[in-house]
Amino acid sequence: MSSMCLYEAQDPDTTDPEYIRITEIIDRLKPKGILIERATCDANPNIVRLMSRHGEKILPAVVVNDFVMITGRYPTDEEIKQILHVSDHLIERKTHCCSCCIPGYECDE
Repeated sequence: MSSMCLYEAQDPDTTDPEYIRITEIIDRLKPKGILIERATCDANPNIVRLMSRHGEKILPAVVVNDFVMITGRYPTDEEIKQILHVSDHLIERKTHCCSCCIPGYECDE
């Protein structure tokens, strides 16, 4: 299995919808034993080198098996599925039918 690490700014914008989406995916995958690590940008010499040339615009950066794959954005759901070889249901947000939270009812999904 591939290992993925997200390198972010020292103080990422935690209200950014993309940050929230990635956090939710990480939280869904972790109980399944699929880890996406998060680290600050100074933790990887390759990222530090890229930042010295291009500045913080390369963040966030995605490193897979020690290879910088994506810079300047978080990976899409599809990219995460391909890189980590996980199925759709582990990545995509669940929508609720609204009655699933009522005792005795279950979602049709």
